[in-house]
Amino acid sequence: MKLHWIALILLTLVLLVGCSEDSKKEAAKLEQEMTGEQAGADTAAAAVEDTLGEISKPIDAGAVPEEEEEVFIPSQPAGSGYTIQVASCESMEYAQHLIEIYTQRGYEPYMTRVEVGGQLYYRVRIGNFQAKSDALSLKAELMDKYSIQAWVDYNE
Repeated sequence: MKLHWIALILLTLVLLVGCSEDSKKEAAKLEQEMTGEQAGADTAAAAVEDTLGEISKPIDAGAVPEEEEEVFIPSQPAGSGYTIQVASCESMEYAQHLIEIYTQRGYEPYMTRVEVGGQLYYRVRIGNFQAKSDALSLKAELMDKYSIQAWVDYNE
C-alpha cells in the first residue's frame, strides 16, 4: 500500500512540475505580447503627437502655396459612335480615380460632363465604336471581368 502512495505522490509532483513549466511559458509569452502591444501603443501615441504638431504649426502668410499636380483627363474621342459608360459620378475626383483604374487595366477611358436637373455629373466612358456589336462585346467583357453594370450609349 505504501508503494501506491509513493507512486501517487511522485505522479502528482511530476504533473505539478510539468504544469508549472507550461504556466511559466504561457506567462512569459503573455508578458512578451503585452510588452509588444505597449510598444505599439507608444509608437501610435508618438505618431499622433507628430501629426498634431504638424497641424498646429502656424501658417506663414508669405509662403507660396504648393502648386497642385495637374491631372490629365482624356476627352471624348472625335467622331460619332458607340461607347460604353462605366460610371456617372457627382465627384470629379472619383471619376479621375476610375479613369486611372481603367487606364491601368489597359483600356482608354475618357470623361464627359453633363448637367441633369441642375446637378453636374462626370461620366466615365470607354471606346468609340462604329459597330454596336463591338461595343456590346466590350460591355460583356467589362461586366464579366469586373462585375460592373455598364451600358452602351451613342455619341453624336
